[in-house]
Parts: sequence; structure tokens; C-alpha cells
Amino acid sequence: MKATIIGAGNTGLAMAAHLAFAGNNVYIYDNDPDTVNLLEESKSIRCSGVLQGSISIRGATGDISLAVEDSDMIIIMTPAFAHKELAILLGKNLKREIPIILSPGRTCGAIEFQHHFSLHNNTLQPSISETQTVIHTARRYTANSVHVIAIKDSVYLATLEARQSKEVLAALPEGIRAHFSPAKSIIQTSVGNTGMILHCAPLLLNSGWTESPNFGFKHYWDGISPRIAGFLEKIDHERVEVSKALGCELISTTEWLRRSYHSEGSNLFECIRDTPAYEAIDAPETLDHRYIFEDVPCGLVPLEALGRLMDIDMKNTALTIDLASALMEVDFRETGRNLKDFDLKRFFSTLLERSNNEIR
Repeated sequence: MKATIIGAGNTGLAMAAHLAFAGNNVYIYDNDPDTVNLLEESKSIRCSGVLQGSISIRGATGDISLAVEDSDMIIIMTPAFAHKELAILLGKNLKREIPIILSPGRTCGAIEFQHHFSLHNNTLQPSISETQTVIHTARRYTANSVHVIAIKDSVYLATLEARQSKEVLAALPEGIRAHFSPAKSIIQTSVGNTGMILHCAPLLLNSGWTESPNFGFKHYWDGISPRIAGFLEKIDHERVEVSKALGCELISTTEWLRRSYHSEGSNLFECIRDTPAYEAIDAPETLDHRYIFEDVPCGLVPLEALGRLMDIDMKNTALTIDLASALMEVDFRETGRNLKDFDLKRFFSTLLERSNNEIR
């Protein structure tokens, strides 16, 4: 299989290497010339951790039309704030229908992607999927070397048409297929986005440490104290309430840690402390980071919007958005995935009606 990976960051490089180790022809697209040049020159990725050794790739490019030419599957591994631009770019350059997977979609990623893709290409109708999160916990050392800390199990994958999820899952290369599970609906991946729970508030509440030039700490192990974990559980409760209102009650982030990492504990703090992969993850050195600029506008903002549509009290989610907006001097509700471009309430109502009909 020729697989195109879009984005050569931490998890993009890990996914590319994983697929290459499984015997696939991997082509990488990235918009950073230095990254592309090094990958194209070496045509290989060096791995450490749970993936070991150097593996060859087909190449890398900054030309999207070349990256997707003759590709059998596109996996988008960029931060979610790049999804709209990529939907437009692929809408203009994709020549045939192949699966497109947002890994992850964050909250309502596939909905946003389809909207902007179709505005620029109303001929093709590729299956557009999103995952609940990435399967790799990884950190990139250089443009062609990555340390893979862990590989998650049972990560949900969903398409906009629920019945297509199993088909897309079956089309995944064998090397990664076992790490995904078909979601019942896109609610499990979009509202099931746990990154917005674990990333935003801890970074905001540790902003003094983060901005100190002489201090470093571990995001999960040092940055999430019992009290902060308790606050995250309040945001998480609101997330679960949204899923219940949409007709697909989700597990808590605590349960998700037990499922994905096999962590143990009676609450979120204890499960985080029992997740060895988190012990090694440094906190960002700046607030200008995807934990804020991806997870707030592409996670908490649409979550809050959905909650308000369902008349759910979203005060803890709202408080986090307000704090992020105030500290960063950005109106994340204005710039994020709000209800201006697409009617989320109508989409989810249609989705639930389809799911109920399929069950009957």
C-alpha cells in the first residue's frame, strides 16, 4: 500500500515509521522545507523506544499533488487547526476517491473537513474519518528521528457515515489496524476527544512554571496535581453529559486511560500516575503551544457550543476557554470551531436518526 502521511511532527513521524516497518510505501507531506529536505535526502526514519531501528520511506515533499498521487490512503497527522486549510488544499488537488483519516480529528474535525473539502470539490466524495486520538505517544528528536514511547490500544475510528467505519478499518494496513476499533458513531471520536481534557487546563494553571526560563517539569506527572485532576474531572463530566444528550454516552477520561493504557486507579489522578508513558513527557516551554492553540479552539470551543445547544451547564469548560482567551489575548470562540460554518445541531440530529434506523 502507498500511504500518504500529512504532517511530520511527533506522531506523524511515528505513524510513518510504523507503516514503513509494516512493509508499506510511505510518502510524507509537510510544509516545512527543512523537514522535507532532510527526509527526502535520507529517505529513512530512525526510531527508538517501542519501535527500534532505521526504516526506509519512499520520500517526502512539500507538493501536495505529488504527495497524494497514486496514494491508497491519506492519514492527516497535523494539529487540528490545520484541517481547514488541508481540506481546501486536498479539495483542489485530489484526483480520485481514497480514504482520508484525520488522526485525530479532535472535536468535530471530520465535519469541518468535509464541509470545506466539498466547497472546493463537489465531484469526489472520499470517505472522511477521524480517530479519537493518536495511537502513538511519541517525541520527535530531529526531522527524521523519533522516540516512540507507547502505542495505544482500541483507539476509536469513525466515519461521517457510521456504517463505513468498519470498511475503513478493514482497509487500514495490518501494521496499525489492530490498534483501532470501530466507533458506534462520530460522537465517540468527536465528543470522545480526551486531549482537550488533559492538555488545556493543566498548562494554563501552570503558566508561571511554563514561562519560567529556569524551570522545567513533566506535564502529566508534575503539572496535574490531585486538585487540578479534580478540576479536569469536572470538565470531563460536562463532556460526558454532552455525549448523553446526543444519545451516545461515553466513558470518562479515567476509564479511557484504563482502556487505552491499561492504567489502574480509583480516580483520574491515580490513573495518570499509573500511566508510565506519561512519566517521560515534558511540559511545553511556552503557552504558544498546540495544547492551547489546538485543544481550546478545536476541542473545548465546539464542545461548549454543543453543550449550550443541549442546555447543559458548561461552566467549567467555559471557564477554561475564558482563561485561555484572556491569557493569550485571543477570542478562541471567534476563531475556533464555532457554529458559523456548519450547523452542528442539525448534523448530530441527522446522525442520531440514521443510527437509530440502522439499529432497527
